[in-house]
Amino acid sequence: MRMKLAFVTLLFAVLMVSCKKDKDETVLPGELAVVHDRLAASFDTLNTLIGNANAQFAQSGIDTSAMRAKLLELFNTCTFSEEFVFTTPQGILQIIEPPAYYAYQGSDISNQPHVITAFQTKQPVLSNAFDVVEGYQAAVDIHPIIQNSQVIGAISAVFEPARLLGRIIEPIVTSQGFEMWVMEKTGVVLFDQDTAEIGLNVLTDPLYANYPELLAACQKIAAENSGETSYSFFQTGTSNVVKKKTFWMTFSMHGNEWKIIWVKPE
Repeated sequence: MRMKLAFVTLLFAVLMVSCKKDKDETVLPGELAVVHDRLAASFDTLNTLIGNANAQFAQSGIDTSAMRAKLLELFNTCTFSEEFVFTTPQGILQIIEPPAYYAYQGSDISNQPHVITAFQTKQPVLSNAFDVVEGYQAAVDIHPIIQNSQVIGAISAVFEPARLLGRIIEPIVTSQGFEMWVMEKTGVVLFDQDTAEIGLNVLTDPLYANYPELLAACQKIAAENSGETSYSFFQTGTSNVVKKKTFWMTFSMHGNEWKIIWVKPE
């Protein structure tokens, strides 16, 4: 009888813990998963294209004519990249497509962090957003080409995160009562419906200095994979400060993290 009672007590305790866990779990808005999955699908396609190209050159070696043809093929196939580049093991932009960027061939990018990391680890890297030598803010998806355990160069896609994210997010938020924006783990805004904020760092830019709730929320978002919080800031397109209920989800790829953020005035 005592054994039966102990079993019932244990079962009740397990059920209580389970119910509490379910109750405490944050239910994220479905739009976050939609953006995450569409973003993942876009990069899956891009990574497959570059991976196949790298496999070709890892086997055959680097032929500049063949490489230029492949970069142009990649550019014509990918729907969101501004350009594709081949970087030598010395960090020189040897070949670029399309022709609009030919003037930047020969540029030395050996000191760029994503190039250093990719060549040292021999693994793909998604860079932070930065001003590329071609003169615009972009991110780079770089894949080193490995032949006999040696790096013989790299193929990279150079793209504007705001363009990629905008085509995914804008149809979702049109005529809805919520907003979405995306920041790097570093705090740099990659996409916002208020385009003036794209490229600013929420954690360091003076625009945000007088909004401690926003800073605290962004620090929490940067540190945690997903969750909910709130903060006060301008309602998009107005000078009105409103309290915003906030949920977020993290997109991770090649060692980088993008925070997809859903907000709605309370």
